[in-house]
Amino acid sequence: MIKPEVIEQIREETDIVALVGSYLPLKKVGRNYRGLCPFHSERSPSFYVSPERQSYHCFGCGAGGNAFTFIMAYEKVDFPEAVKILAKRLGIKVAETFSYGNQPLYEVLELVARFFEENLTKSIEAQSYLKKRGLSRATIKRFRLGFAPAGNLLRGAGKKLGVSEEHLLRAGLLFKKENGLIDYFRERIVFPIFSPSGKIIGFSGRVLDDSEPKYLNSPDSPVFHKGEILYGFFQAKGYIREEVPILVEGNFDLLSLVERGINNVVAPLGTALTVNQALLLRRYNRQVFLCFDGDEAGEKACRRTIEVFLRAGVEPQIMKLPEGRDPDSYIREAGIEGFSLLMRQAVDFVDFIVGMKRGKTVGEKRGVISELAGLVRIMSDETARELFANKIAQLFQINRHLILSGDSGERLGPDSGKEQRGVPVSLNRGIEEKFVAAASQDKNLAQIARELKLSEMVEDECLKRIARLIENHYDKSGFGLALLIDMMEDEADRSRIAQWAFTETNLPKEEEFRIRLQRFRARWLHRQIEAAHRAGKEKEVESLAREREVLLKDVVKKEG
Repeated sequence: MIKPEVIEQIREETDIVALVGSYLPLKKVGRNYRGLCPFHSERSPSFYVSPERQSYHCFGCGAGGNAFTFIMAYEKVDFPEAVKILAKRLGIKVAETFSYGNQPLYEVLELVARFFEENLTKSIEAQSYLKKRGLSRATIKRFRLGFAPAGNLLRGAGKKLGVSEEHLLRAGLLFKKENGLIDYFRERIVFPIFSPSGKIIGFSGRVLDDSEPKYLNSPDSPVFHKGEILYGFFQAKGYIREEVPILVEGNFDLLSLVERGINNVVAPLGTALTVNQALLLRRYNRQVFLCFDGDEAGEKACRRTIEVFLRAGVEPQIMKLPEGRDPDSYIREAGIEGFSLLMRQAVDFVDFIVGMKRGKTVGEKRGVISELAGLVRIMSDETARELFANKIAQLFQINRHLILSGDSGERLGPDSGKEQRGVPVSLNRGIEEKFVAAASQDKNLAQIARELKLSEMVEDECLKRIARLIENHYDKSGFGLALLIDMMEDEADRSRIAQWAFTETNLPKEEEFRIRLQRFRARWLHRQIEAAHRAGKEKEVESLAREREVLLKDVVKKEG
């Protein structure tokens, strides 16, 4: 690995305007520079570079980052190579040294992936199984499929691979039993799970027969959190900005579509879709096709998934497979033409639920209307809410206000009540972003954010990650947007931070920021107090109430 201090020196000495200007023409516009975006085709320039914050952002395609990410995207290289390219421009010598952070785990996972790949070449049974599933060598290689043999061969091969049992345990590749350490994956086809940037972070394994559990995923580790990533996302992310992503249920469903040239496909990791997974997709596209199995279980799973996507601000279109078919079997029979026709015949969530419920009596229709109205109300996009409310009203011949009426903060499911005393969730997220964006650009504001535990209060997962980085690194030299961009692994997260250089420029004064954040925390504490009281945790209620009282007294004192 390259020494952190060398990376810091390169970051500080690189002039992003000169760097980007060496690749494309830039024109000064106010405090920033503007040009045609190199990452998508455009006639009017929407690509901006900020010399003050050493970052860039395209308001057309959403690309954004700092000098390192620009080189990575333009030259199509990884981070270490980008560092070397910039170092060469500056005449800085780069020497590689020891690994740090989670890098040892990434290296272990990469070595184990190669171990599984090698074992696939040795297993006639595993190769025959993949051939039977219709997968070519190209698809197997692209997704780096492997095979975990019987016994404890991985544990035994650890020393040969140069991997300690401690690291294999941390990566979730071994587990403890009464008689010692056991391989976590045995006699399974292994599917590596990639981070958005392409690092292997875990594995999914499938048995060769119908024994249970059919699928097994790596347990959560310091680098792998099952509810935050989608299978196939790394391979699909280059396609889903331009093409609407397709969500399928299983790994082989995905691979079967990819085998036939459909690359914009992702899959949850064998469990119900989470809001974090939906938000990951939303960074790239605000629409999604749902292609679930054509049976009752698939229909119910689709209904649950619709709510998750609507809550995340993504509009789902539902592809209705014939009874007893899954995406894998259907595309084998109907081919890409038949599958494409199915996509063109996809319906929105209103038509899907009406078709699923088939309400005939007044009571049944009332239940369907109530369910649809609840889904409409959790949508954050006002225009979409209006359009779907109009559609439901016309469909059932009722007044549209009945769909939109009631408590404007109404939410379905377990997230019920997540509001700031009358402030809708969507507005609350906007307030969160203002705080995090300001703290990311000023060391003193970042220190205040740390004192008042901003990351603890933030609900948006991306903003929470950024807030944690701010609190942990605000005292580093060179703190600011460029440093934070380096620390974010996901491309969309980096772009979001870069955008603040152009949209969140009016930073509040320190005292104003402190008071506003104190009031924000007081409202957050109020909600925590109510939750603790409902749970019967009276000691926790007292502690939270004391903190809130001290906070508000301080605010009143400062405001005179």
